[in-house]
Amino acid sequence: MPRLPRVYIEGAIYYVTCRGIHGEELFRERKDYQMYLELLEKYKREYGFKLFAYVLLPHHLHLLIEPTKEIGISEIMRSLNTAYSKYFNNRYNRRGHLFRERFKATIVEKQPYLLRLITHIHLNPLRIGLVSDIQSYLYSSYHLYKEGGEGEEVKEVLSLLEGFSYESYLKRIEREEEISDLHKRLQRGGILGSKEFVKKVKEKLQSKGEFKEIEGSRKIYTSVGIALLIVSAASILTVLKLKEEKGKIEGENIKVLPLSIREVKDLDNTEWGIKVTPLTYKGDSFTDTLTFKNGKFISAKFFQQGFKSTNYSVAEEGNKIVWETIQTKGNTSLSWRGEVEGDKMQGILSLRSHNATQDFSFMSVSFKRRR
Repeated sequence: MPRLPRVYIEGAIYYVTCRGIHGEELFRERKDYQMYLELLEKYKREYGFKLFAYVLLPHHLHLLIEPTKEIGISEIMRSLNTAYSKYFNNRYNRRGHLFRERFKATIVEKQPYLLRLITHIHLNPLRIGLVSDIQSYLYSSYHLYKEGGEGEEVKEVLSLLEGFSYESYLKRIEREEEISDLHKRLQRGGILGSKEFVKKVKEKLQSKGEFKEIEGSRKIYTSVGIALLIVSAASILTVLKLKEEKGKIEGENIKVLPLSIREVKDLDNTEWGIKVTPLTYKGDSFTDTLTFKNGKFISAKFFQQGFKSTNYSVAEEGNKIVWETIQTKGNTSLSWRGEVEGDKMQGILSLRSHNATQDFSFMSVSFKRRR
């Protein structure tokens, strides 16, 4: 990914996402998770940044970082992911890039988003169906806040709760629609904050000569090659409401369903016939039917084998819609990652049982929308 601005933005934190290339797992064993956490601690001490939250998932990770004036987010992530890639390639005798891109980040106004961003990160394992109880997931900073850790960041965050426990706050916000809206906004990347914050970031970038405005109705600023979609937090719901009302008027209250997938929301209530081909062993291809309905994912073939429906995450990446989910049954897990463009889908499926992993590719052979 082209690099983010190197300038220091006072009052800003960075919501960072890193994903494995071609849907590859970033963490295969417990030791891999431990190594990444050790590297996080190493560079945190070395560079002096604040790490407010993290979650490490099999195929991707999220970090919430407040850099310093001396060391920017680009240098932090370059050092961290380069070191981990070297470890991973040596351990598994592989070559080439491990991460799909260096990283993706949203610049966020620290107040009032800090608490909500932390809970959003901690809820990720639950959101994608990796666990049924957030307390059972080991590779996140959730336990530091639950147990009232001694770190500077933990003390700062707990002071915002005004006497309430972090666990009670998490349970309350988990039920709120606001956290779902925040999830959708973060998937788009860019800048999130008040009008005053957006203006400050814009002026800071402008003073460094690191952006230019592209003409058009949507204000997009490019900073050293990265497009930053400037969106005022207060305007998000207003824009969505206006679009909804416009659709009702023009469509005479009839909801028109698109025939292809153009937006994140279009994936819901669709059914895909796919052909699945083994990648790591010689074997026959097989067919399956994937269904996305009311925020749940189900594989017809693996449902018959005892894998239940799960939540799935979905995001826009360029012209593609990318979705991911993990299904588990006992000691066996299925990791799905698909990319949708129009009415075509392709992706990677990884089946792990005990210490053995089998990888498959899949591509769509049919597509229809469910009513």
